[in-house]
Amino acid sequence: MKLVHRGKVKDIYEIEEDRYLFYFSDRISAFDIQMNTLIPRKGEVLCRFGEFWFRTLDTENHMIAIQGPNKMIVKGLNMIPLECIVRGYFYGSMVDRFAKSAENFASLGDFNPVLAGKLPTPIFDPTTKSQEHDVPINERDIVSRGILSQKILDYVKETSIHLYKNMSVVAEKAGFIIADVKFEFGRDRVNGNILLADSLGPDEFRLWRKSEYNPGKIQESYDKQILRDWIIKTGFKDVIDISVKDRFKPTAPVIPAKIINELSERYVYAYEQITGNKLN
Repeated sequence: MKLVHRGKVKDIYEIEEDRYLFYFSDRISAFDIQMNTLIPRKGEVLCRFGEFWFRTLDTENHMIAIQGPNKMIVKGLNMIPLECIVRGYFYGSMVDRFAKSAENFASLGDFNPVLAGKLPTPIFDPTTKSQEHDVPINERDIVSRGILSQKILDYVKETSIHLYKNMSVVAEKAGFIIADVKFEFGRDRVNGNILLADSLGPDEFRLWRKSEYNPGKIQESYDKQILRDWIIKTGFKDVIDISVKDRFKPTAPVIPAKIINELSERYVYAYEQITGNKLN
């Protein structure tokens, strides 16, 4: 096998023409910065969660088979260079962006923002896809820059919102809320069809327990938000923001053992509760 890409979280190997192997590592990233600390069992959870969603959702995807605890064989695609984010709750980066310019979210109408409050309707909030730093992009610029035609953009947008709603129903039955989720899509190299791609796990969605949900405050998360919160609390987020502006790569801090254990336990718990499957 030939290593063709080493990402922040997973490694991609070429098996044969148009066939690739995803190796889901225990690496973790936050705010587009790869940490130097591994999270036990994280790779296994991401792989198995991806398998669950690809088999559960009614959308054609690129998964072919699962190999071992943390490897997935997929069909090669020509990837669409967008992170197709759908938000159902007022949280995360949306809060700061709304404060700076509510016009970015005009589709919400006369919206009264409450931290972690449910939005009147899920919104499509895409970003560019970059190895360095993803940035928000509006639908008008996606079309004007030739990234997608209006027809394909409409399809990707409608599909993303549809998938978010379906995932939310599954999660709610297990006692969870999916606050937002990131999808990726690619074109089949043979017939040009657009397929759901990449992976779908706690690195791609923000997950809360319904029993703990309390609008107006920071929510307890069952994803990597614990790490994001720690990074903000320690002040490293300020360093990241400066690095983006001044274009330098910051040195990631060592994640405390308590955060590592909590992350691992919550990843496993979320997987087992939502899928009904047990990890060996």
